[in-house]
Amino acid sequence: MGMEWLWRLAGRAAGPRDGQASGLEAAVLEGTAASGLLAPPPPIGTVRDRALGQLHGVLAAKIAGAHLANRRQVSYPLVLNFGSLSPLEGDFLMTTAGAAVCSEGDPSAERVGLAAERLRRLGADERLLARFRRAAEEPASMTAVAARAIEFDKAAHAYAVSLIAIGSRSPVGRLYLSYLAARLGLGQEVVGSLNRRFLA
Repeated sequence: MGMEWLWRLAGRAAGPRDGQASGLEAAVLEGTAASGLLAPPPPIGTVRDRALGQLHGVLAAKIAGAHLANRRQVSYPLVLNFGSLSPLEGDFLMTTAGAAVCSEGDPSAERVGLAAERLRRLGADERLLARFRRAAEEPASMTAVAARAIEFDKAAHAYAVSLIAIGSRSPVGRLYLSYLAARLGLGQEVVGSLNRRFLA
């Protein structure tokens, strides 16, 4: 017979399951009941609940609107760093800036000087500024600018330096920039972000 009687007795005895701690569970339930955590929820559909739901909806809409406005503002965080560009890319951007400064006709020496100063503040060195001045004397065509921008994958950079070179909100300058953005295939969101960032 052996130990069979012990197994039969143990099988009938009621005890805790594996992983169960009856004393601990009872203490936790008593504590949560005392703190009110197990209190029944308020009735659904009361005037107060509806008002709170509306308030939460209004607040959520305001937060989402602020987030989307900020996202649009910084949606295209382009940084013009002339030091990180290759010589060919730098020359291309100065050629683009030279064409832009000529968008309203032959520019005066003063306009070229102001544009060069804006480019210098963004890190353009003397070699690049000399290239810009030469490009302002013999501006490249829009077709050449657009083709090189696509070749170098610098469409947004080309728009940004054009914006800096023009440096004004004149009607002719705006039309030139709109046409340039269309030729470069830039969307309104990118153009708006660059305008806010770089337009003087």
